[in-house]
Amino acid sequence: MSGEPVLKVEGLDVFYGGIQALRGVGLEVRPGELVTLIGANGAGKSTTLKTISGILTPRTGKVFFEGREITGRAPHLNIRAGLALCPEGRRIFPNLTVDENLDLGAYVRKDGAAIKSDIELMHKTFPILLDRARQFAGTLSGGEQQMLAMARALMSRPKLLMLDEPSLGLAPKLVDRIFEVLRNLKSQGVTILLVEQNARQALDVADRGYVLETGKVVKSGPARELAVDPAVRKAYLGG
Repeated sequence: MSGEPVLKVEGLDVFYGGIQALRGVGLEVRPGELVTLIGANGAGKSTTLKTISGILTPRTGKVFFEGREITGRAPHLNIRAGLALCPEGRRIFPNLTVDENLDLGAYVRKDGAAIKSDIELMHKTFPILLDRARQFAGTLSGGEQQMLAMARALMSRPKLLMLDEPSLGLAPKLVDRIFEVLRNLKSQGVTILLVEQNARQALDVADRGYVLETGKVVKSGPARELAVDPAVRKAYLGG
């Protein structure tokens, strides 16, 4: 992909108390790319996304979004700037309906007619959400909640969509559906940073990837090259 990076991360060191979670992490995402972070549990993948979004503040290092430094900036300001995070665990509002959750995803926007149009677009992208539009989100299945969480993040019309473990805990058929949606979003030009434990499917859908181990980037490159790298295959793809 060409053009200046939408996101550039340099030398992030992040600590939880006395425990260092990230060690000099650097990465970048260019317009229209789907970039994935893969690694074992505890490698620092979610911490990286939380630091980019402003939930965590690094001890050292910098985050640049569209060429401007946003290190440690409040998450709501980052959302207004076009940086959306679909968190691990979905974090939908269970006592609100599906459409009320979608409407809240657009709370930083003021264009009422376009918001209504985008809700209709989410219904087309995730047809199950149309069927469940007036249903309380807490009554949805895990897969339906994940689709709602992704749709809610898209309602902000992000310039960069960050997804944290979208396939976690889902049945194989639903995992396939999630990755089908990711392919569709990529074909529409949505710029995506994907954290995913399902390394095989993540690398299959991604343009480029980074491998995190114990808080450090140990490998990076085109996804197709990482998918055939012997060390990556042995560690994350089952040999």
